[in-house]
Amino acid sequence: MWGSSTTRTAEPKPKPKPKPKPKPKPEASRGSTPDPRARTSKLPPRRRLLPRWASIGLASGVLVAGVWGAANSPVFRARSIEVSGASHLSRAEVLRLARIAPGTNVLWLDAGATARRLEADRWIASATVTRKLPSTVRIAVTERSPAAEVKVGSGWAVVAADGTVLDRVSADPGLPSLATTLGDRRLLAGSASVVGGMSPWLRAKVRSVAPAPDGSVVVELSSGIRVLFGPLSDISAKDQALAGIVRWAASSGAVVGYVDLRAPLAPAVGPGRAPPRSPTPSPSPSVSPGG
Repeated sequence: MWGSSTTRTAEPKPKPKPKPKPKPKPEASRGSTPDPRARTSKLPPRRRLLPRWASIGLASGVLVAGVWGAANSPVFRARSIEVSGASHLSRAEVLRLARIAPGTNVLWLDAGATARRLEADRWIASATVTRKLPSTVRIAVTERSPAAEVKVGSGWAVVAADGTVLDRVSADPGLPSLATTLGDRRLLAGSASVVGGMSPWLRAKVRSVAPAPDGSVVVELSSGIRVLFGPLSDISAKDQALAGIVRWAASSGAVVGYVDLRAPLAPAVGPGRAPPRSPTPSPSPSVSPGG
């Protein structure tokens, strides 16, 4: 009817449908073994670890590579090479014998082997090689010097005081002559040691050195004086005594034919070529050793 009001009742909202409950999983029966695949599928994947020996080897390799790289660094290259004691050999010859050049690795340098290479040369009597890290090498050599000569064919062999043959020359070097052969090293070294210990002043006055059959040595001076040097003992004392007698004879004008040094602390002189068998040779005047 007109003018009447009607009230609409709200329609009830539909109730949500209940979610279906999940079906319960069947429980494993007692005593049954669970499926390992179901357990492992939930665990995170394991990382594969290297064996211990492989890890140690890898670490050692890295360490060795690092040490090798540091040892071969340009820091250890030779920049300062000092050479001392060489007079006959040049600096370049010493370095060539030592096998050392600018840039040689100082850290790896074998100082002992380098010294032995130097001493293998006939002119070098001894050598010392030292290193100062990072880049310095010092070489000190002691050279042999010519002391006497030996006539060989049409030439001469130059001999050091220890009997080492230093050189062969065609011209007379003007050194004391040794009356022996190069083949007899014992006699060669013994005869050379007599003049090797003399001062240059006295050595320049020696004409020859000859071994005697009894093992003694006879020295002839350029002035004609014959020196009975005796056995190869007390060489330094005998050389000093001879120098003193030669100086005395030159200053006093005394006529001296022989000098007997077989007893170096009581040398004797005389006018002849040898002391008389009796009486005992007169003692030489008191002279101070010199040379």
